[in-house]
Amino acid sequence: MGLNIFLFLSGVLFICNGLHVLGPSGPLTVKLGGSVMLPCYTEAPLPLEELEVEWKRTDSETLVHLFQDRGSRPEAQDQAYSGRASFFTGEVERGNFSLLLTNLTAKDAGIYYCSVYRQQETGQTSVEIKKIEYLTVTGGHVISAYASEDITLNCSADSSVPPEELEVSWKKVDQQIPVLLFLNGEIQTESTHKRFRDRVEFFSREERQKGNFSLRLKDLQIEDKGQYMCEVFSGEFADNTIVEVQHLGFSSIHLGIFVLCMLAFVVPVLLSYSVCTSLKKNDYSRRALAVQCMLVCCPNIALWLAFILWGVTEGFFTEAATCAALNLLRILSLFWIAPYLDTFKEGLQRFIIRSAITLEYTAMTAFSYLGLTVRLWNIYQGNRNYFLLVPITFLLLVLLLLCMYIFIQGLKKISKEEIWNYRLTEFVNFGRGYVIVATHVFNFVNAALAALILLPVIFSSVRCQYLLNRGAKVLIWMALLLILEVISASSSVYLHVLLEALEIRKERVGLTCVAAYFYVLSGILLFDAMFYFYGLFNRRLHPNRTPQALEFDSAVTKSQRTSGHAIVYMLGAVGLIFVNSIALAVELILKARNGERIVEDLRVILIPSECIFATCCIMLKISACWQTNRGNLMDDLRDLHQWCGCKQVSVDSPIQSHELRSLQSKEADGAAQ
Repeated sequence: MGLNIFLFLSGVLFICNGLHVLGPSGPLTVKLGGSVMLPCYTEAPLPLEELEVEWKRTDSETLVHLFQDRGSRPEAQDQAYSGRASFFTGEVERGNFSLLLTNLTAKDAGIYYCSVYRQQETGQTSVEIKKIEYLTVTGGHVISAYASEDITLNCSADSSVPPEELEVSWKKVDQQIPVLLFLNGEIQTESTHKRFRDRVEFFSREERQKGNFSLRLKDLQIEDKGQYMCEVFSGEFADNTIVEVQHLGFSSIHLGIFVLCMLAFVVPVLLSYSVCTSLKKNDYSRRALAVQCMLVCCPNIALWLAFILWGVTEGFFTEAATCAALNLLRILSLFWIAPYLDTFKEGLQRFIIRSAITLEYTAMTAFSYLGLTVRLWNIYQGNRNYFLLVPITFLLLVLLLLCMYIFIQGLKKISKEEIWNYRLTEFVNFGRGYVIVATHVFNFVNAALAALILLPVIFSSVRCQYLLNRGAKVLIWMALLLILEVISASSSVYLHVLLEALEIRKERVGLTCVAAYFYVLSGILLFDAMFYFYGLFNRRLHPNRTPQALEFDSAVTKSQRTSGHAIVYMLGAVGLIFVNSIALAVELILKARNGERIVEDLRVILIPSECIFATCCIMLKISACWQTNRGNLMDDLRDLHQWCGCKQVSVDSPIQSHELRSLQSKEADGAAQ
């Protein structure tokens, strides 16, 4: 027994009757089901004549392998080793009698003797297979389920080591997303990807001690579709199994989203003919108005609910909130441009005319930039940099002031409301840019870009008597203000392109589209402000003209509403609804089929189409202003042409022309009397 211990620990040389046989330096550890070489060799090659090599187990004297008469004798070996034990044929004549043992089982553990006989000489060494490690992972299967359900991904580990010493890793194969990790006897939840956080868990400790590392996945989502790997590590050994989640059916919420999209699509199809007919005939009876209101309200409310449900199940907050608010506030925008607005009650009509665009701008800003504001607040909580509170406070205060102004002007006429609507939205634009700069990297270049956003509101405040004494100067002032607005919009959009933070990178394109849309809305308010200034110029030239003739309201009168208004109205009431409902329904279907989103942010589809609608509204405002002030504008353009020195002609001044037309009008009135 002492001799065996000496052989196992030291790998000594046995010297028996002159043969020097070498073996391993210590016990062997092998893997269940694998192969192992049991070393046995001599220092020098031996002639094959009369050479006999015998491998036996010491515990049962079982003959494992026999080499005799220049060849192996498989018929002599025990049946348990038949086909599993063999020599390296070409190595025997070199003195290498190592045994290759394959398909190891738990019973193969033990001590093996390698005995070499030649004539009167004998040599022997022993090899111990001390431990047979085994690791088998099972549980691979396919799961079909419905979204929002809880499922179990099976994974069982059978190992020679205690389960607490295993390392078990669950991950989503197609995207290499870590799902859950078990290491050092503890569940490492911090390694879980945020997509699966609070939705995955192992079974109880008692189950894990039995080797049950099945994963419970709660609140199944459509993007969870795919293959999941349960990989188990034990020392140098590893094994894994694959579970596939497929055929995800729609949950009740998904079905609700799909039904709402279909409803929003079908209602305009059914009502379009009736609405077009009533618009063509100028039929604004109670029944016709009821159909018009149904066309405006029902699809937009359906899409509002659909996007709320989308945010609950699949979308992220800012996307869902922005899209939902966009569809709900479109009701006011459509009424604002509707040919039948004059049929509404005076109070409601006044609120829509004065507050529709500003209210949409304010609400969209609040929902779209809430995520950035919260992120900036979290950065402040981490480093306590009070400078970060400035953009948050400024943006919130301006939004609050704008909200108060919206409802006040909707209830009561405020002097210069057009210019203040525009100025307040420009301050909000600056606040948004300031938040972007503080969230990204604050440096001189970014700060300068944010400062450019304030140029239009500063320039709009530069009004002196010198600017209002000639129509050409007013037109130049309006053109410069428009150019500064374009520069401001370009700076703001570029700041959004700079967003590179990992948490908001997927929102960058969507936020950039939203920023562009805000400047289209600001453009509507800008033209209101410019027309207001032009009205001041006309009022100074014609103090006897009635205020109604000089005042340019945010909306056009019934007599000024043309077929263009009906076309733009139908574009918003039908075209935008089709785009929104189809985009959401297709994204839902494709995500169910592919397991992941095709469009990361639906705002990149919805917002550009909304920009087209708002741009059409701007064109209608410009057209209405031209129709109202065509004569004055033509005179001022001729004055600008002359003032710039492009063409020297003898013409009456714009003031003289205006006075001449006024005098001719009075003479015509006197003759009629």
